Amino acid sequence: MRPLVGVSCSNSNEPGESRRYTLPHDYVYAIASAGGEAVILPAGDSESASRLAGALDGILLSGGADLDPRHFGEDPHPGLGHVDPERDEFELALVRAAIQAGTPILAICRGMQVLNVAMGGTLYQDIPSQVSGAIKHRQDAPRYHASHKVAVERHSKLAGMVGAGDVLVNSLHHQAVREVAPGLIVSARATDGVIEGIESTHDLFVVGVQWHPECMTDVYPAMLEIFAAFVAEAIARR
Repeated sequence: MRPLVGVSCSNSNEPGESRRYTLPHDYVYAIASAGGEAVILPAGDSESASRLAGALDGILLSGGADLDPRHFGEDPHPGLGHVDPERDEFELALVRAAIQAGTPILAICRGMQVLNVAMGGTLYQDIPSQVSGAIKHRQDAPRYHASHKVAVERHSKLAGMVGAGDVLVNSLHHQAVREVAPGLIVSARATDGVIEGIESTHDLFVVGVQWHPECMTDVYPAMLEIFAAFVAEAIARR
């Protein structure tokens, strides 16, 4: 039986429209290609987060809206975009419950930011206005296109998946990890110093990447290795 991987999703609750949960197919495809079974997780309460973290074999935190800065003790910056309070609360609780349960976590883009904040870290709310000398991190190119390189730390878990040194990635964000949370270390950086990868200092599989590898697997097959390593950990848990 394939391991069950819970994937967080976005909420759509526009005035005059029925409520919807949305998730790009690329996440489901990447998990299935790596041997897992995706289960979409709509936002719930903290009790729901705890039950799911204990019942699932892995948790994937997907991309999406900006994270509300109140969760890391800041007021909103003028560059802050749309936030989803219900999703924020659920995913922060889900991370904490998953770490306590020893459930493998793969965190992508917004998911990496949620992971860092859940464990006590902070964020840049808007890279262009807060990071001096920043390169362009929100590309005007197809999502699969590798628009810049990151340097992957040699002895990191991430290096075991995509290799150490320079790796080409796509870039679809304007927030980023600022202060790394206790229990996490940096595994990759862009050329401007922006953090592009974090992971647990412990044996747990807790890995975050700032780019979107799920969009790149067809053009850059090495990106599937991130999902293969994650699903292997989920199988081991099962």
